[in-house]
Amino acid sequence: MSQIAITTSQNVNIFFNTASVGERMLAFTIDILIKIGYLLLVYLVVIKFLDLGTFISNLDRMSKSVVLLLFTFPVYFDTLFWEITLNGQTLGKKIMKIKVVKIDGYQAHVSEYFMRWILRLVDIYSNSGVVGVTAMVVSKNGQRLGDMVSGTTVISLKNK
Repeated sequence: MSQIAITTSQNVNIFFNTASVGERMLAFTIDILIKIGYLLLVYLVVIKFLDLGTFISNLDRMSKSVVLLLFTFPVYFDTLFWEITLNGQTLGKKIMKIKVVKIDGYQAHVSEYFMRWILRLVDIYSNSGVVGVTAMVVSKNGQRLGDMVSGTTVISLKNK
């Protein structure tokens, strides 16, 4: 596990352990399980409890797509939402006690979270995470491409 040194305005170095690839992957897995739970809940409420399956099946193709997009919308934006709301943590990161910070130690801004979120498409979703994991292993601060572009890294909040 590597460390990142952050120099404060009083010229004091504070050292943080970067989150390991395993911690980050486990946090990502927890986030995916939460998304699956949400989708199952929506399915049960909409299709089974409210019995809207017949109504939805009678819609034209475009209307079905819009309804599907509306119900799944939170899944697409939850990472961005939680990182902004919880100051650099998704629910999985919070459970794993890891956090996104800027390389200089300051709290990341919405623009950095947005850049990380957009580049997840390249880092994780376009190639099953191969690019993201490779970048984390190779970079000195454990950064994936989204972190490198946004100037952030993920640190461990655990006391060792």
